Amino acid sequence: MSSLLELVPVGADEDTVYDGFVSWAEARGIRLYPAQDEAVIELAAGSNVILSTPTGTGKSLVAIAAHAAALARGGVTFYTAPIKALVSEKFFALVEVFGAGNVGMVTGDSSV
Repeated sequence: MSSLLELVPVGADEDTVYDGFVSWAEARGIRLYPAQDEAVIELAAGSNVILSTPTGTGKSLVAIAAHAAALARGGVTFYTAPIKALVSEKFFALVEVFGAGNVGMVTGDSSV
């Protein structure tokens, strides 16, 4: 099973970003809902996206696509959350997908 960073490498064009992300998701048994698919298409094209869907409809999966698309363009992304426990949960989930060398965490407990 290929990693997301193998399927969506730095410098990938928008078709490779989209196809790579969908392949990565499907290899994990995930089929995108229409709202997710539309958002991923726009993210792969470099558009800004606001996704407003109910709880449990896969916004976190779309956030992973946003991170992958930004990394493919050589960019940096930030995932913010209001609760430290959620920050920690998402940190470990993102490390699992992107590797520890590509993910950092800052909470209100530290000064930058």
